[in-house]
Amino acid sequence: GERAEKKRAHWQAVAVAACEQCGRNRVPVVHEVLTLNAWMALQKENSETARYLLSLRPETLALNALVGKSIAGATFLSGPEGGLSVAEEDAALSKGFKPVSLGNRVLRAETAGLAALTLFTA
Repeated sequence: GERAEKKRAHWQAVAVAACEQCGRNRVPVVHEVLTLNAWMALQKENSETARYLLSLRPETLALNALVGKSIAGATFLSGPEGGLSVAEEDAALSKGFKPVSLGNRVLRAETAGLAALTLFTA
């Protein structure tokens, strides 16, 4: 509702300010708030954008292994505090997301996505 739109607008303004501060010339888009199921329904299985799921599963690839690889764009899915449920992770994997890890430490929900983006764009 209105509260969600105000939060989205706030985070879009934060993205603009951060880009101005660091000299980045492309501002990332902060999309509308959706439930996970609604967002997953929008994901196309054969999209050309790389899709990654931040996960602690044993078969995860270390995200730093992707540094330096030529990837046009990426979507990261990071769960809330406590992580995604097994069913939610399975749904993401069925949509073509590849499980990746930031290492042995578990980061807070508000920092995990930022750490992934920082490492990915390094």
